[in-house]
Amino acid sequence: MANEPPAATPPRSERLGRTFHRFWAAGTLTNLGDGMLATALPLIAATLTHDPLAVSGLMVARFLPWLLVAPFTGVLLDRVDRLRAMAVSSTVAAVAVAALAVVIATGQVTMWAMYATLFVVICCETVTDPVTRITVSRIVPGRLLDRANSRMEGGRLVAQDCVATPVAGVLFAVAAVLPVAGTAVSYGLCAVLVVTVALMLRRVPGAAGATESGEGTESGQGVLRSMREGFAYVFGRPLTRGLAFNNAACMIGLQMSTSVLVLYAQDVLGVPAALYGLFLASIAIGGVLGTVLVSRAVTGLGRRAVMMGGYLGMGLCLLAVGLVSNAWFAALAWTLLGLCMTMSNVAGSLFFQAVIPSRVRGRAAAAFRMVGWGLSPVGALLGGLLGRIDLALPFLAGGLVMVVTPLVFRRAVAECARLSDEATVELAADQDR
Repeated sequence: MANEPPAATPPRSERLGRTFHRFWAAGTLTNLGDGMLATALPLIAATLTHDPLAVSGLMVARFLPWLLVAPFTGVLLDRVDRLRAMAVSSTVAAVAVAALAVVIATGQVTMWAMYATLFVVICCETVTDPVTRITVSRIVPGRLLDRANSRMEGGRLVAQDCVATPVAGVLFAVAAVLPVAGTAVSYGLCAVLVVTVALMLRRVPGAAGATESGEGTESGQGVLRSMREGFAYVFGRPLTRGLAFNNAACMIGLQMSTSVLVLYAQDVLGVPAALYGLFLASIAIGGVLGTVLVSRAVTGLGRRAVMMGGYLGMGLCLLAVGLVSNAWFAALAWTLLGLCMTMSNVAGSLFFQAVIPSRVRGRAAAAFRMVGWGLSPVGALLGGLLGRIDLALPFLAGGLVMVVTPLVFRRAVAECARLSDEATVELAADQDR
């Protein structure tokens, strides 16, 4: 991560290897599919209905699995072959999206068909997303992890946000079925590549990536007991509880606006359907810029300032979009929102990597995701209801929530920054020994 202390840099001639590059390709393909589907479904929905509440239902289907399924997935991935789980989940997602493509091609698509397909796909994503992050350490040597993680994150950002959204928008302008069919192909190719990665690892003596399960759950410990331990760690401590609530409230505020973004962009800002993907890609441009600036910002301004500035900046950007109904201004605000989001996320990421104990890290992360992403449908539904009154209201209300929330939890954010800085110093000292 950009904000971690510098480590010994391996010689540039040392390669990550064919196995890693295949795994990187698998992760990038699934991110490409995620981005194309996230862009295409709202566009298809806009051709079926102009009811903001109906369109916002896609956000409910997108985030509800993180509330209902993710806690069980976290325990599951600590007990089974992770690559096999990723291959199976990618295959299921490919089949589900392919079926939706057939329905669209025959002109029989309904909102409920899209809700159901998206729900299945995101259930699968609760498996593939953590596996792509967890398994890297079993594929490359420890001295190459920084480089490998950087490649994985770069591939995700470029594929999902920079490439997928504009490509899906252009394909949709040709035929609505094309971006959906392309998503099915991406998921299918991901499954094939993951299988080849597992086979390659089996040929390497001592390689654990393909066959070993996780280490977060003690052998014989019940699933519910294991989950309770993670929840108790997060919600039994004022600091982690405050951070979890801050994350959840910010997610609700963000989803209030993004749930009706396609209608606001087309009906108020006048963004053509073919350019909607490019409009969405502006947030990725800001995100890429954020990854470049965050390390220097943390060094020069301090971690606390970067985190608080990022949270407040996101809220102000949403308020700006709702107040000024100009497409170019909105694109600029959306770019700045991406920058603020990336900088605050990266600056705070060290808390999970070094402050939370390793034995509960996976389950604690699942608890954070369950609260943050799982409650996002609340924001989506509120955005849909407000959008029925005026499409600008979800942006104004969401922006207000995102400005007020970090101010309420400013002490938790400050403590998170302090502990993360202390952990950075300790990590640097350990590396010097």
